[in-house]
Amino acid sequence: MAKEGTEIAEETEQMIDQKEPDNPVCAVVDSKEMRAVLLTGFGGINKLKVTKKPMPEPQGGEVKIRVKACGLNFLDLMVRQGNIDNPPKTPLVPGFECSGIVESVGENTKGFEIGDRVMAFVNYNAWAEVVCTPLDFVHKIPDDMTFPEAAAFSMNFVAAYMMLFEVANLREGMSVLVHSAGGAVVSL
Repeated sequence: MAKEGTEIAEETEQMIDQKEPDNPVCAVVDSKEMRAVLLTGFGGINKLKVTKKPMPEPQGGEVKIRVKACGLNFLDLMVRQGNIDNPPKTPLVPGFECSGIVESVGENTKGFEIGDRVMAFVNYNAWAEVVCTPLDFVHKIPDDMTFPEAAAFSMNFVAAYMMLFEVANLREGMSVLVHSAGGAVVSL
């Protein structure tokens, strides 16, 4: 089992470290394509592949983000294994949260400018170089927050907030004991 884990880690490092060919003709980057992690079927890590996908363009009310970091949460693992109610159809690009830089905005999109540092919720697709998501799910990140911190913040903050204030109905003057906390892994 340990050997299998080592082989998987080495395979992942090789995918990340892949370099463009030295040939300048072949090294031209096609601006109509991007890299993304594709879930080809439900199961183990071997069902994830780095592939090229068409570059998304923002529709009206959407923000296009150059991803700098994306989150990896328990939900992502459950989706990968197909262990959720109504699992999506594969192949798909996993991931629900990311952070990055605004690259462009769609029509009727106000409040964001090219170059803004943002974090966003996405309905899958976060494990890609570029994502487009509705304006309502994009938030500017503070200057002192890093991209990895922002990518790990969204899902965990919302889950904690909902559990404390909506499920437990926590109000001023009340106390809460947190006896277990964990989560939020970030991929750069």
